Amino acid sequence: MDDTIASLDTLDAWQKLLIGIGFSALGAVMVRILIWAPSKWVVGKTESDWDDDIMTLAAPLLNYATFLLGLYITVIWAIDGDSMIASTMATIVVLILMFLTGKFLSKSASMVLPPALEKLDEKADLGLAGGTTIIIGLTKVFIWGSAVLLILAHLNVDITAALASLTIFSLVIGMAMQESASNFIISAQLMIDKPYEVGDKIQVDLLIGTVVDIGFLSTKIKTSSEHLVIVPNKTMATTVVTNYAKGGPSEAPRRVNLKIDVEVGYDESPPHVKTVIRKIIEQNELILSDPEPVILFTQMMPSGLIFRINCWVEDYGDEWVARDQVQTAILRIFKEEDIEIPYPHMQLKYDAAVDEEEARLKKAEEKKAQEDKEKRQEEAREKDAEHEAKQAEERAVLRKQAVELRAQLENEELEDEERTKISTELMQIETRISGTDDD
Repeated sequence: MDDTIASLDTLDAWQKLLIGIGFSALGAVMVRILIWAPSKWVVGKTESDWDDDIMTLAAPLLNYATFLLGLYITVIWAIDGDSMIASTMATIVVLILMFLTGKFLSKSASMVLPPALEKLDEKADLGLAGGTTIIIGLTKVFIWGSAVLLILAHLNVDITAALASLTIFSLVIGMAMQESASNFIISAQLMIDKPYEVGDKIQVDLLIGTVVDIGFLSTKIKTSSEHLVIVPNKTMATTVVTNYAKGGPSEAPRRVNLKIDVEVGYDESPPHVKTVIRKIIEQNELILSDPEPVILFTQMMPSGLIFRINCWVEDYGDEWVARDQVQTAILRIFKEEDIEIPYPHMQLKYDAAVDEEEARLKKAEEKKAQEDKEKRQEEAREKDAEHEAKQAEERAVLRKQAVELRAQLENEELEDEERTKISTELMQIETRISGTDDD
């Protein structure tokens, strides 16, 4: 071995270079056979595809790095290590390796980040997938910026002034883009918090519409008049937003509460009115039976009695259709049941000649109608009493459940998720006990 090395040292510089280049190429081939091939075989056994793609990207880097390292050693061996040629060669090798590394990391970011963000979004539901392009762009800027700074530092370039200029430039750009940057940060917060999603019907101030797109700077809302309204995300984050698509429980998020006030005359019997309304509600297919609809006698106005219908519709898209159907049925059946709906009117009385027989028949008809109405009212009172008794029993059970849930909430060791679940259940029970969610 010593004789071989001694004989090689006697060769001319160009001969040493040729031998070194040959051994460098041979070393690159050996690394590919002995290290690369087994590693690729192991990676191929995994189920994921991203590691295969990374291996494909890393192949040129490993080959070039092995060859360039051999070439660098060859130059040091063939030429005086302290010479200008050796120093220049070392610098070129380092620069090429830094460039190849930056290229490898940049392509790896484009390949690995999208599926990684998507998988993270599936687990944590942070809305990161929507910002993949910007996140990849910022990652690439960081990678290439670091590579440039390392290259300049290796070339002994004073980067202090450049960094100072870059800092001042960043401040100027930051001040000029302050509003956009604020919107960008707020957009990221909205994606994490997710108060609304595409397809949700929301209300922002007086604007009501459906969300069609959520961008990094604005949210696009389409109104019922087919107008596309673009609202800055900063406004969305600082304004009260009503989301109609997420008001219900997890199993029915689009459920909406429907309230209708009905006024009747003072001569009407409340049990009769409540029984008739309850029958109308039960026959409507759009009104849910669970939660159970509630009819309450709420006010005594100068012109009549006010009854509140408090019920629920499964999908907020059917709210106005259900309201139309219920109110139409109320008008029709109230007329059949001879229930008065008061309205401002003037009655004129005057004496006129009236046929006695006709007056007697009319009076008999009115008496018969009144007797039939009183009979229906009596039946309604009995049904309403049974219903009220049933509701009283249900409220007693609900009150007991509410007491148990409040006792559970007093446990300080309760997990946040479980506490939220219990609080939501308690709120629903209290709403059912009161019969309405109004204050």
